Amino acid sequence: MAHQPLDDLELETLEDFLESDQVHEECQNFVMAHGFLTALSICPVLTAEEKWLPVIFEETPKFDNEKQEKQILQYLSRLFIDIQIELESEEGFMVPCELEMGSSPEELSELQEWATGFMEGVFMTESHWFESEKEEVVAELLLPIMVASDLFDDEEVVQIRQSEKLTNSCIAQIPEVVTDLFLVLRTEPEKRPFPKAQPKAQGNKNKKKSGKKN
Repeated sequence: MAHQPLDDLELETLEDFLESDQVHEECQNFVMAHGFLTALSICPVLTAEEKWLPVIFEETPKFDNEKQEKQILQYLSRLFIDIQIELESEEGFMVPCELEMGSSPEELSELQEWATGFMEGVFMTESHWFESEKEEVVAELLLPIMVASDLFDDEEVVQIRQSEKLTNSCIAQIPEVVTDLFLVLRTEPEKRPFPKAQPKAQGNKNKKKSGKKN
């Protein structure tokens, strides 16, 4: 049977479930899960569903019945495939939220949640992202997502986030760098992009401050 992309109603059902009382308080919401699965889709080594599902849920949800359980698990599996297909099309990646930061440190924007989920996927499969000949390019491309997430306190990330202009310049590049990361890690050398000049894109790229949104 041919793959069927999730339609609007199915996406809404999945989004509502991930925000419901049926899941653990630290369950990823839809935007975080999308970011997480995007990173796993870019990783050159496939992560099995039985490994990534528990990360999304934190603990097994309280499903109403077997029908609902089957439906939600199927929607997540199809979302994973939808993201892979979008990346493989190389037609421009769409982040499922506005490219903007939160107005206060206490309240993360959807982009910050998406970036947090993405980086959690990177941490989960880190050894496959930072092979010796690709490490510098990958770290440079990850910088805009690092800036958008709430996980890093590297000096260069902090400096960028202190400037609204630099921050907005960085996060505007996220859709493009997602595609570029896919090209670097998943395609032949002749299709790989040259690394882009990022503001202050040097230093320790793997310093993690926290792993879940509050």
